[in-house]
Amino acid sequence: MFGWRKKAIATPGVDIHSHLIPAIDDGIRTLDKSIEVIRKFSEIGFKKVVTTPHIHPNYPNTNDDILRGLEVVRKKLIAENLDFEIEAAAEYFVDDVLMQKIKNGDEVLSFGSNYVLVESAFLNKPFFFEMCLFELQSKGYRPVLAHPERYRFLEGELDWLLQLKEMGVLFQVTISSFVGFYGKMPQKIAKALYERKMIDFLGSDLHSYEQIRFLEEGLRNPLVDKLCKAPILKNKTLL
Repeated sequence: MFGWRKKAIATPGVDIHSHLIPAIDDGIRTLDKSIEVIRKFSEIGFKKVVTTPHIHPNYPNTNDDILRGLEVVRKKLIAENLDFEIEAAAEYFVDDVLMQKIKNGDEVLSFGSNYVLVESAFLNKPFFFEMCLFELQSKGYRPVLAHPERYRFLEGELDWLLQLKEMGVLFQVTISSFVGFYGKMPQKIAKALYERKMIDFLGSDLHSYEQIRFLEEGLRNPLVDKLCKAPILKNKTLL
C-alpha cells in the first residue's frame, strides 16, 4: 500500500538574507550548527544561499572577516560531502561609517548584479538614509532594503517605502513575516507590499536552527507560494 507523499514546498531557489557564518554576529554560533542549517535548506529545496553577516556598530565586521568565515563554512561542507552553493555578502547598517566607506570608494560586499543589502534602525530612520542609498547607486550598486515590513517607525504607513521605490531601491521581505512571526503589523505590511507588487526578493533572515520551522511555515503561505512562482521575484536570477 502506498503512503501519502508530503507536498513539496515551493521556494525562491536562493536565500539572500541569513546569518550562517558562525560566531560573527547574532546568528549561528557554531560551525556544526551552520552545516546543520545548510543541510536543512537543501532538504527544503533551496539551491543556494547568499549569507549576509551584519556590518553594524555592534558587529563591526570587515570584508576579510566575512570572507574568511565563508571559506571555513565551504571547507566544512566539502568535508561533510554536502554539495550546496553558498556565497557571502553583508547586511549593512546605514550609518556614517557606511557613508564614509562609500565616499572613500572602499569595496562594498555585494551579490548578483551589484545588489547590496542594507538596513535601517528599527525605531528611528537616520536623516541621511536616502542620501546614503543614492551614494551607493552613484557607485553602481543596487541597494536592497532588508525587511521593509519590520521597521516600527513606519507605524503601518507605506509612504516612506513608496519614496524609496521611486528612487529605485529594491525590497527584500522576510518569509516568516507572512505568518506573523514578527507580529501583526509586519504581517500586514508584508501583505500590502505583496498586493502592490513591491517585493523584489524573499529572504529567511535566519539566525538559528530553531527558526527553520517558521521558515517552512512561511513557505507554505499561499502568498509566498505565489511569489516563489512569480517572474517579478528576482531570487532565481541568482542561480
